[in-house]
Amino acid sequence: MSPDPGNLGAALVVNGVAGRMGRLVAEALAQAGLGEVAGCDPAGGSLAGIRMVPDLVGGLREGGVVVDFSHPSATPLLVRAARERQARLVVGTTGQDETQLGLLREVAASVPVVLARNFSLGISRILQVLPQLRVLVADGFDVECMEAHHRGKRDAPSGTALALLQTLLGPGDASPRVHGREGRDAARRPGEVGIHSLRQGGLPGEHALVWASDHEVVEIRHRALDRTAFVSGVLPAVRFVRSSPPGLYSMLDVLRHAEAGGT
Repeated sequence: MSPDPGNLGAALVVNGVAGRMGRLVAEALAQAGLGEVAGCDPAGGSLAGIRMVPDLVGGLREGGVVVDFSHPSATPLLVRAARERQARLVVGTTGQDETQLGLLREVAASVPVVLARNFSLGISRILQVLPQLRVLVADGFDVECMEAHHRGKRDAPSGTALALLQTLLGPGDASPRVHGREGRDAARRPGEVGIHSLRQGGLPGEHALVWASDHEVVEIRHRALDRTAFVSGVLPAVRFVRSSPPGLYSMLDVLRHAEAGGT
């Protein structure tokens, strides 16, 4: 039987706390004084000052918040927590397939869910301005996206790269995507979008969008100097889901709420 959530459940549970991002997020949340922070991870382990719970749902207070930096396969567990505990969700995991994304969209009809491919404030601000640069594609500029991450990152291209392109090109875009180029017939074709992924060393994350015409180049680049950059948006996202109605939100929604004076 699950423990009484009113007595034993934590206000915040970080799922995937044994990972590098999970540890940083748990420590930041604990220091922010947003309530007791617990950790959950199938890999086990421990983190100084953080109570570990073996069961995500049982270790969560009714109406608490789950912050997920684990693996796409944990999506059904997040949905269960939302349904059984009315948990608010802040999801930083990337690489979900359409079925898993569909589960998050469905449960967002009942609880607030922030789904962000990247929680850095710099990336969030870039996403805000990208629609204004959509005209460069209409003007005939070729666009390419490059991203680099540490050798252990599983999904490619990164969720951030996909979000950047989706925001730039618009939801109805049907431009063909080319992932790298090779062979004797690798010349760029009209309208295509190139995506290039690097996996090496301990790189925390770098993304670049490059537009080029025959006569000029425009470039936007974001480089995370360490993983703390990705924690900067998690705290406002947690505050946001605690006070927001059900819905599927992005970091842009979180920033707009904060700018409007929300808590």
